[in-house]
Amino acid sequence: MPRALAIDDDPIILKLTASILVRLGYQVTTAPDGVQGLTAVKAERPDIIITDVMMPGLNGYELTRRLRRDPEFAHTPILVLTAQSELEEKLKAFEAGADDLMNKPFEPAEMAARLTVLLRRAEAGKIVQSMGLGQAESARLIAVHSLRGGIGCSSLAANLGIGLARLWEKPTLLVDLVFNAGQIALMLNTPLKRTWADLARFSPADLQQETLATVIGKHASGLDFVAAPTLPTDAELLSGELLSAALTLLRTRYEYIVADTAHDFSEITLALLDAADVILLMVAPEMSSARAAAAALDTYKRLGYPKEKVKIVLNWTFEHQGLPRKNIEAALHMPVAAVLPFASEKFVGAINRGHPLLHENPTDPIAALIEDLAFRLSKEQHQSIPPAMPSAAWQRVNKRLAPLTASGRK
Repeated sequence: MPRALAIDDDPIILKLTASILVRLGYQVTTAPDGVQGLTAVKAERPDIIITDVMMPGLNGYELTRRLRRDPEFAHTPILVLTAQSELEEKLKAFEAGADDLMNKPFEPAEMAARLTVLLRRAEAGKIVQSMGLGQAESARLIAVHSLRGGIGCSSLAANLGIGLARLWEKPTLLVDLVFNAGQIALMLNTPLKRTWADLARFSPADLQQETLATVIGKHASGLDFVAAPTLPTDAELLSGELLSAALTLLRTRYEYIVADTAHDFSEITLALLDAADVILLMVAPEMSSARAAAAALDTYKRLGYPKEKVKIVLNWTFEHQGLPRKNIEAALHMPVAAVLPFASEKFVGAINRGHPLLHENPTDPIAALIEDLAFRLSKEQHQSIPPAMPSAAWQRVNKRLAPLTASGRK
């Protein structure tokens, strides 16, 4: 029998919630406020927690944040109840690490459905963790980089990660390294249960696979991810050395790792770029973006990166009067490897819903372009040898690229 903990300072709501849980077959414990709720969590170790937001002493958001900082309860499903329906409340619940948000008053049937989904998701996560993260020899590491923000780096990284995960159905990880304002968790519509900041207290030498597993989240697409912390101050103790140690361990467990990097050459960014197999340098068709891309290319050269390590992706972030592709290639002295057409409504809508285009509508023409790019960036052995049981994504790509020769696919 699953164990549930209900926390609310309103005795009527608490009694109603408890009665619903009992009828659903839960063994129920209740607490009248956040402080006592925190004590009850540690004593009872419930399978799921339902908490009100507005409570004296310790509100539901702070309760959730504290539980997410504790590895033992980092992945315990938490449903937050609130009388407010504003978007701000949803974002607060999301950033605190809650799995779901329900408005009061609520229907018992809706609560039953939400709790069932949360428990199934949690159980699936336990099974995956018990099986390990995979047994890949060495992950192919792809970094998405730009010295100019607002040109679609995070969107490309999220969709590319989903594309690789679905193409090969092998362990794939997306890491958010934009520590000043990371967006990956928001784009995947997933709560910030654990982030890179939870590794800050470990030294590189003490980092273990089991520790890393506690900060890895799972998306419905099959993609794993590590989120950036909400506040830059939470990441101040993270170092490039710690990140390098984490990547060394993660590369033995994944086939592919996609990294959304900060728009700089900080210690963290350099650690990732140094380790990357491929750098996707994003550029928009306007002068300031082209200048930033030229500066990045010059820095790559000074760092000793081979030219073939860098591929330019041109994203048409506006509809008209952009710099021609040939002018950008001439200015950067490099060919453009991929072009993403103007599609602001699709990407903005996907971001606001937390449903990346490749997850929500994989047959969309723009999604197809990113899916094809994912194939071209894949390991050589995966491109050249058809899988024994081809995925739907692989079949789509193969149909589109079948007329091309193997050399033309690269």
